[in-house]
Amino acid sequence: MPTRMAPVRLVRGICTTALLLRALAPSAAAQVAPVEDFDPAGVLHRSILTAAREEARRYVLDAGGILTSPLRWDGSQWIRAAAVVAALGVVASEDDAIDEKFRSHRSSQTDAFAHGVTPLGSYAGVGLSAAALGSGLLFKDDVLRETGRDAIEAELLAAGVLTPLLKITLGRLRPVQGSDADEFHAFSGRNSFPSGHATEAFAIASVFAARSRGWVVPTLAYALASGVAFARINDRAHFASDVVGGAVLGTVVGHSIVRRHSDERESLVPSVLPLVTRRGAGLMLSWSFGGKATLR
Repeated sequence: MPTRMAPVRLVRGICTTALLLRALAPSAAAQVAPVEDFDPAGVLHRSILTAAREEARRYVLDAGGILTSPLRWDGSQWIRAAAVVAALGVVASEDDAIDEKFRSHRSSQTDAFAHGVTPLGSYAGVGLSAAALGSGLLFKDDVLRETGRDAIEAELLAAGVLTPLLKITLGRLRPVQGSDADEFHAFSGRNSFPSGHATEAFAIASVFAARSRGWVVPTLAYALASGVAFARINDRAHFASDVVGGAVLGTVVGHSIVRRHSDERESLVPSVLPLVTRRGAGLMLSWSFGGKATLR
């Protein structure tokens, strides 16, 4: 009798175990399903898109604020703007003489210097800004991160948008093309004014200067940017007024962007004016601590 009951008990045990496993199966599936639905790549993609949209919105707001800022200028700001334009006109009147002076003093040494610093107004400048941004993110340094972020934005707006528009509109011929300084042919495809390299170099320099403390970084930044301006005249790629115009444009845009992104922060205000003498021309740079910058 016991031997006959053993198969029956075995069958009952198997059936009971199968029923329990079947009953537990839906619960196990419900617990595993959310893990299977997790998509790290999708989360990263959404994060990148969100950051890109926020950055694009920031660029649009900043561009609109800077371009419409003359509508909010007071009398002193209009006087300063008029003084800069007048000084630029004085430099432009000496363009041919300055070009001749640079051409007569050009040498292998000046060419070597120009070759070394010119990239700071193009790919090397972009790389420097990107390095500052990347280092700030990597080491969680807010100042370094915002410096790189502002520098990239200043380059894009000043050298990537405003400068090409001015070049296309004015159509100035370059000195290397054998033109005189007064040759402008609107929408002709000529693109001497303003200098894109000078614009980018001074846009970067103004951001690094405004985001720093003390005089060392501003002095070094503007010295390198002035070197780029010198190089463009030395290579006869631009007239003096081209690089001065680019310097003013880059500095104004870079400094304006920093001010817009600084909340109740004492900022270093740069002043850039052409300096013309009987023996030549250059840029007069000075810095002063302005009032606290506020978001606008």
